Amino acid sequence: MLSGNSPNRFGPPEIRPVTKEGTVLGTLRFSCVVIGCLILASLLSAQDFSADVVNTKGNAGLNKIYATKDKVRFEADQRQEAMGPVAMILDESQSKWVLLLTQRHMYLDSLPAMMKKPILTQFWHVEEVDDACPQWKKLVDQLGTSSNWGSCTKIGGDTVTGRSTVKYEGVSKQGDKNYFWIDRKLHCVIKTDGENGGIELRNIQEGSQPSSLFEIPAGYMKVDLGAMMRSQ
Repeated sequence: MLSGNSPNRFGPPEIRPVTKEGTVLGTLRFSCVVIGCLILASLLSAQDFSADVVNTKGNAGLNKIYATKDKVRFEADQRQEAMGPVAMILDESQSKWVLLLTQRHMYLDSLPAMMKKPILTQFWHVEEVDDACPQWKKLVDQLGTSSNWGSCTKIGGDTVTGRSTVKYEGVSKQGDKNYFWIDRKLHCVIKTDGENGGIELRNIQEGSQPSSLFEIPAGYMKVDLGAMMRSQ
């Protein structure tokens, strides 16, 4: 089964924002962690809703999600005050993301190499709620991590913050256990729990979201990330 140190760890790395360039590049590294580890975009694209993201193991990171059609907005706090809060907007219809540095009134566009939808979206968005194990096994085969696959077991129906879910247990070859709860209506994982971390979507509010949440605010300055990286 997928080990606990990949999809259910949400803490961003430590970043040293000494200069504007360092801060921007640090934020980019943070954004890559978000994309690589918290790949919720595809699970949210079928529903319009908002939710609080609670890191149940105490690690800092994402705290809010807004979703509408094929766009998702993640909001996160940083450990270092100089970085300030950030928001990421994922637009699956255009295969792009935009990172907003809300305290600095700046934004970054995605680079072409970063536009592909990460394969881990297949973990979060589950087609068959009552038979998720084959989909997850196929995923670890694609990732080349099947050697760590131990077992995947459907535990049964459960309720998470008033929502109907199906609970699964994943055990790695090393014996590490992780638990996942799939929302029957949203067809997505809304809770994870393991030794290395855990998250839970709470206060899920289904319904249309303001379009302004998925747009770049007026007055924000674009950062030429490509030029900045070439100058390093």
